[in-house]
Amino acid sequence: MHPSTDDQLVLRFKAGDREAFGELYARYRPRVYRFALKLLQNSDQAEDCTQEAFLKAGRTVGGLLEASSLRAWLFSIVRNEVLEHFRKTRRNGQLTADDVWNGKSPHEDVVTGETTEIVQHMIGLLKSEYREVLVLREYEQMSYTEIAAVTGDSESSVKSRLFKARKALVKTLKPYFGKKS
Repeated sequence: MHPSTDDQLVLRFKAGDREAFGELYARYRPRVYRFALKLLQNSDQAEDCTQEAFLKAGRTVGGLLEASSLRAWLFSIVRNEVLEHFRKTRRNGQLTADDVWNGKSPHEDVVTGETTEIVQHMIGLLKSEYREVLVLREYEQMSYTEIAAVTGDSESSVKSRLFKARKALVKTLKPYFGKKS
C-alpha cells in the first residue's frame, strides 16, 4: 500500500479520521520542531511551541482551504507560536534597518570551532525575523511564495530580509573563511 498524500490525509482528517492527523503529525513534526528550534535556540521551548502548533492545527484544520498549502499553513502556525513566545519573554526587540544581530557581534562570540558549528552559531545569533526566512529558505527549501505565506509578508519583504541575513552572515563569516591577504 502506498503512503497517503498530504491532500488525502487532510481530506480524511476533515472527514473525522483521527489516524490521518497522526500520520500528518508524524510526517511534519520533525521539520516543524527543527524550525522552531532554529528560531528559539531552546529545545524545551521549541517542543512546547511545536506541540501547541499541532494542537491548534488539529482544532482548525477545517479552515485550511487547500490541502496543497498544508506545509506553509503548519509553518505559519508554529511561527505564530514562536512569535507569541517572543512577545511573552520580550526577547524580540525593535528592529532598525542596520540592526540584524542580537547582542555582541559574532566575531566576538565565536573564536574557534568547526565550520558547521560556526555557521550554526551565527545563524542562531540572527534576530528571529531574519533567522526564520533563512531557515525556511535554506533548510526547508521553501519558495519565496511559501515563505511569504508562512510569515504573512510580501515576497519582496521576504527577499529583502533574506538578502540582509545572507549579507550579514557573509560579512561576519569572512574573517573565518575568507582568503587572508
